[in-house]
Amino acid sequence: MNKSRTIRPLLCGLLLLVLATNTIAVSTADFTLSVFGNANMDDTISEQDVAYVQDVIKGAQAPTNLTDANHDGNIDEKDITQIRQIINGTEEEITILDWANRAVTVKEPVKSIVVCGSDPAVALRILGAMDRVIGVSKFSQSTKTYSQVFLPEFKDLPTVANGEVDYEAVLSLKPDVFLSDVYVIPEGDEKKLPGISVLKFDFYRARTIFNQMKTLGYVLGAEENAQEYIDFCGPILKDIGEKTDAISSDKKTRVYLEAQGDYVTHSKMGASGYQIELAGGNNLAADMASRATGSLEVDPEWVIKENPDIIVKMAGWNRDNTTAGYETDDFTSMKALRDYILNRSELSKVKAVENGNVEILAYDITYNPDYVISVAYLAKLFYPELFRDLDPVAIHQEYLDKFHKSLGWDVRKHGTFVYPSITN
Repeated sequence: MNKSRTIRPLLCGLLLLVLATNTIAVSTADFTLSVFGNANMDDTISEQDVAYVQDVIKGAQAPTNLTDANHDGNIDEKDITQIRQIINGTEEEITILDWANRAVTVKEPVKSIVVCGSDPAVALRILGAMDRVIGVSKFSQSTKTYSQVFLPEFKDLPTVANGEVDYEAVLSLKPDVFLSDVYVIPEGDEKKLPGISVLKFDFYRARTIFNQMKTLGYVLGAEENAQEYIDFCGPILKDIGEKTDAISSDKKTRVYLEAQGDYVTHSKMGASGYQIELAGGNNLAADMASRATGSLEVDPEWVIKENPDIIVKMAGWNRDNTTAGYETDDFTSMKALRDYILNRSELSKVKAVENGNVEILAYDITYNPDYVISVAYLAKLFYPELFRDLDPVAIHQEYLDKFHKSLGWDVRKHGTFVYPSITN
């Protein structure tokens, strides 16, 4: 029997399958881990994958697009060896499918990282890898911003990007890995960083964060940290989901979300739009055509017609000239923004405005792995009676104590995350 099966054409044809699977996952066992060697397409690499590869070699199973563990174009005993090395943490390299749908091979162990973007930086702290960061983007060092307050480790590190990546600066640092948001390096420009593994992630979209966290955890040898994060977030989301799933669709809170700018909202593809869904709200723009980021413009007449029960307006990062979240302890900016919406004459007869149900939510807890915090706050806002015992502030504090302990942050004393504030 032929003990080697060539699969390169199959890989090319099936690479999109994992990415499509990734777009719908939020629960702890609802995603396909994007690591080559995950032959049976579940959420981890184990002896079950060894057994699957053995069956593929025998012809008893069809290969998947992740069966080729060593990514050499063949399925054979070498893949079994690679999988067992990944399980034991002794692999010399690992190949993953990143969020730009690229198969990227990384030499192990990863000792040095250049990171561009606050979202992947937050993930690195959760994974316990901040001490490996040797270079950052200029944005991460900006004064009086979320990054400067929340990522103080980056203050004195060399910078390699300020809007655009300085490839020579990256090469001079000789990192093992360049980690960034998906759009930081244009497609094809990875070749400007020879010898460096370029990994593109998309940590601002909650629907794939569990998969991304665990995939990056495998790359960094931090699988346990990744699982701890999933084990923290998963039960919170599950509890909220089970309670709100019991609400009939016609009884769900109708939500108009407004992002940066007047009458800019998000479909379900937008980060904050998806958070509304996780919190059990009815995002009125969920199924509307939008940009890739989920944003779209609507008319005031549309908002009037839809007549939302609540309006959620995003604030911070100096968008709409607002500061919020970890940047400040002063609610003045958020209060002014809320008053502005309440005083829009065209919305005076909208239910949310008439009842004073206008809430300001900080971007800080929405657009990165912190998203579970915003879901808890939103669930409480949408259904205060149903979630009478839910304490979003306590969840927020526990999250910080578990994953960002070095900050020593006290949520009850510092920061402005929701206005008006939620009290239990």
